[in-house]
Amino acid sequence: MGYNSNMRKTRVGVFVLCALLWAGQAFAWAFAVCGDSRDDRNGVFPRILSAVDDSDMEFLIHTGDLVRDGTDAEWEAFRGITASFRKPLYVAVGNHDVRKGTRDGFARRFGLSGTNHSFRHKDAHFAIVDNAGGALTEDTLAWLDRDLAAHPAGKDGVSVIVVAMHVPPRTAGISPHGVVREYDAQSGKLLEILKRHAVDLLLCSHEHMHHDEVWEGIRVIVSGGAGAPLVLFQRYGYYRIDVEGGKVRGTFLPVPGGGHSSNRKTYNLEECPPK
Repeated sequence: MGYNSNMRKTRVGVFVLCALLWAGQAFAWAFAVCGDSRDDRNGVFPRILSAVDDSDMEFLIHTGDLVRDGTDAEWEAFRGITASFRKPLYVAVGNHDVRKGTRDGFARRFGLSGTNHSFRHKDAHFAIVDNAGGALTEDTLAWLDRDLAAHPAGKDGVSVIVVAMHVPPRTAGISPHGVVREYDAQSGKLLEILKRHAVDLLLCSHEHMHHDEVWEGIRVIVSGGAGAPLVLFQRYGYYRIDVEGGKVRGTFLPVPGGGHSSNRKTYNLEECPPK
């Protein structure tokens, strides 16, 4: 009896340990985000790819302006740069990506059904929005509203919702360039959608800088330092986003050799970063 009891306890202990390990693997994970790798003369983007590849981050989201003009030659060069990248690369279309190309061509290159698209990874739903024209059109906002309504937090294991797009919205701390006159109002409509669907994180680039703010309860990260010329006093780099237990945590990771500082800054996305 004693031996059998001990064996049962051992089996139960092993089961509990395995369950805990599985839960940790299933619900604690990370991904990377960067943007604006066009005109990269310092080899920043290849270093980002290498760093992500050699890490535990599971994929990379590029929030647009992958190339300068969207020519066939540029896309061929981009394919060469990313050929050895072993992890999934998800993309949002940027304004430079379609300067001499088309949205349909962009989508075909990445095997997408369109430039508005979404995907699921573990307990997170990701919606990728096309606002490369400096506008959040009614059709685009309607698509986003439908997509998020179809994948709500708390259903089918979704606990985190992330939206990514190229041009950031107009907020108290962000005044994006190259947008339509109605962009203030369009940003307000976007905010209503993000709030309605309890979006955890909005990822953008377009501005060649790194910026982080809470926009009426919605965390917004601008990461535009993947190689394009930087705004003064900014640093080349990207963000690591950790996802665990329905919450997200962000860490800015600078790429050595660019900007004014190589300090590393980490903070919870529920908190405002230090100024």
